[in-house]
Formats: sequence, structure tokens, C-alpha cells
Amino acid sequence: TIPANGKARAGSSFPLESGEIVTIKASYSPFSASLSFVLVDPDGKGHAFSVTGGSVNKGIRVDKRGNYTLQIWNNSAQSVSVSGYVNY
Repeated sequence: TIPANGKARAGSSFPLESGEIVTIKASYSPFSASLSFVLVDPDGKGHAFSVTGGSVNKGIRVDKRGNYTLQIWNNSAQSVSVSGYVNY
């Protein structure tokens, strides 16, 4: 659960090679909420995309080798429950 206008960060990072594609598949409620998924690279730069509608199935190709961390930002004025996984 992510509080209104808050963010959640994964408890651990995962190693990626340059050129790998990370797929994020998740669902959340309420469906009307707007979320931003951010994949933070080893330099602290975020690769972000925003979604609405209650689900996400998106791939991100990384251009740098290193450990990455997923963050989810809740852009809504209500708390949001998120469930899903990251495949790499």
C-alpha cells in the first residue's frame, strides 16, 4: 500500500546488464489512481513512465550495467494497493 501522494521503494536492488529489458507487470486499486513507475539506475537517474487504469505491463530497456531499484510513486490523493512483479 502506498499512501496518498507518496512513494514506495523496493527493499532490494537487482543487477542488470546493458541492453537488458525489465518488464513490470502489476495491478493496483483503486483503478482511477495515477501511478509512476521509476527504475533507478546505478547513477541515481530514474527511467519513469506513468499509468492509469489499474494495471501495467511495460518493458524498459536499460543502457547501463549495474544495480537497479524500482520505485512506485502514487500521484493520487488516496492510498493505493499495488501487487505485481518485475521480470528481468
